[in-house]
Amino acid sequence: MRRILGLLFTALLIAAPVAAPAAADDIAWPASEPGRHARAYFEAFKSGEPAMRAFWQEHGSAAALAQRPVDARIGVWRNMSDEFGVLTPVRVTGSGDDFVEVLARGSHGAEVAIRFACDAAPPHGLVALRVGEPGEAPGPSGTAPAPGASQGPPPAPDTGPPPTEAQVVAALRAELDSLAKAGEFSGAALLDKDGRALFGKAYGMASREGGVANRIDTRFNLGSINKIFTSIAVEQLVKAGKLKYEDTIDQYLPDYPKADASRITVRMLVDHRGGVPDVLNSPGLDDHPAQVRSMADWYGLVRVMPLDFEPGSKQAYSNGGYVLLGQIITKASGEDYYDYIRRHIYEPAKMTRSDHYALDQKVDGIATSYTRHGRPTDGDALVPIPAGHRYGRGSPAGGGYSTVEDLARFTAALRDGRLTGPRAAGEAPGFGIAGGSPGVNGLLILNGPYTLAVLANLDPPAAERLAKTIGRILRRLSATPGTPTKIVRAGGGN
Repeated sequence: MRRILGLLFTALLIAAPVAAPAAADDIAWPASEPGRHARAYFEAFKSGEPAMRAFWQEHGSAAALAQRPVDARIGVWRNMSDEFGVLTPVRVTGSGDDFVEVLARGSHGAEVAIRFACDAAPPHGLVALRVGEPGEAPGPSGTAPAPGASQGPPPAPDTGPPPTEAQVVAALRAELDSLAKAGEFSGAALLDKDGRALFGKAYGMASREGGVANRIDTRFNLGSINKIFTSIAVEQLVKAGKLKYEDTIDQYLPDYPKADASRITVRMLVDHRGGVPDVLNSPGLDDHPAQVRSMADWYGLVRVMPLDFEPGSKQAYSNGGYVLLGQIITKASGEDYYDYIRRHIYEPAKMTRSDHYALDQKVDGIATSYTRHGRPTDGDALVPIPAGHRYGRGSPAGGGYSTVEDLARFTAALRDGRLTGPRAAGEAPGFGIAGGSPGVNGLLILNGPYTLAVLANLDPPAAERLAKTIGRILRRLSATPGTPTKIVRAGGGN
């Protein structure tokens, strides 16, 4: 079973009425290689997995497929199919020698903007899809829309009086109850206001084999929600004078290839602009995931991978970049990365059930991850992620564990300045982040005094689909200037 990873940095899409989509043959496609790729993509999309595999083998850039193989791209297609149904192009919105941008509509009703990014040099093979909301520049290379098998309740209107807390709680309870009854949610959810739980409930099974139910304090794999802890650790070290965002990374990683390290800054890594490839595509990781157990193991995988592009020239999500940040944290602080996160984030925030647990570590209350992306003979059945496909320990890019209660404690520590110091007067905290991989999905939204934490031990979008419904209602309830209008999605890590 291949892990479907790297579905990252994605805006969640809101359904909106549009003109009826056209068939691919009705669109005025540009007479270019990117136009040919895009037209063939939509034909393959609706035809099923064999057609999509054949599409990538024919149209994909050889260099791009070496970095992100066909199996991983099929995982993106599956999740896009779950979210949108059949995608049909509406119109071409832009084109050039190495790209074409298309507005498309799914049979579930949502619009999506897709940029087909191609090699700059002939024959302009397809490199990646960049996906965003209609009217926005599509997101970073290799991303896909946040997947969602069902649409759930419609989003609240953006006009009229804001909802009450009771209405938000009722909507959250109704949606989760409905999803759990349909078998589309298993996990825990917590809505918190300034340290007071407005709603908290667990659903489904932590272990189907052992008959153990999920609880509000069950520990779930966070996927790449862990990246927010890594970025905060960097901020702490910058404020302590031990690190600068504009430092080049050769100052901290002398054994990283000098020609590259002298051109990559810490800020580039934080912003996914360093050109560092995705460590999840490392052959060494796929061959022996359970043997990757330490920062040295993770760093060793990234260190030998060539850059994907000139540092600073563009943005492309990279788990490898966050592994480098973890190693930099180790060097700048003098503490092992895992120890640093435990001492400077988990302990001050009183997150007592959070950590990067080793695969063979005996820990109570951990949820087993269940996926429908199993062996072909499993069909659509839920199967546990086998131990042989799990990492020995998660990385600074993801794969740690936490609970919904601990995540609420984390946002409380951000609000009151325990982690990054006091905020400027009138500066309102706010962010949204989601993470997922097979059997793993999480959503964390901070809006003013409110925190919504949803963790699931099922495939995406078990948790993050709530961002389009309850998350949007919550933003209206908080009415906090500067709070996020979309969710940053950070994928994978079993």
